[in-house]
Amino acid sequence: MKFKTYTKKDVVRWTAKRMDTKVFDTEAIVDGVFQTLREMLSEDEKNLRIEIRNFGVFEVKPTKAKPKARNPRTNEVVYVPPRRKTHFKPGKLIKASLKSPGGTKKKDELSLFSL
Repeated sequence: MKFKTYTKKDVVRWTAKRMDTKVFDTEAIVDGVFQTLREMLSEDEKNLRIEIRNFGVFEVKPTKAKPKARNPRTNEVVYVPPRRKTHFKPGKLIKASLKSPGGTKKKDELSLFSL
């Protein structure tokens, strides 16, 4: 299965077009938002939640250690230490667009920037 892939550059272009600004100016803003999200998600908290209304929720959750995990290639028993994992839960607008027939709505109907 082939996936369509968008990069940060695509996000910058789409945002610049939508906000009617220059790509160069928009790139700094988008980079700032992503850097801020990375820093917030990297905080030393066990449970962390970033809620962005009309978009979704980013969560950081701890996982338990697995003392008897198995390497599927060698069947060797290995220890997997506890760690933190990220999870994204989409908001109402994204869920609605994914549930609609055909998978997407028109761009006018799906306004993620209306807060």
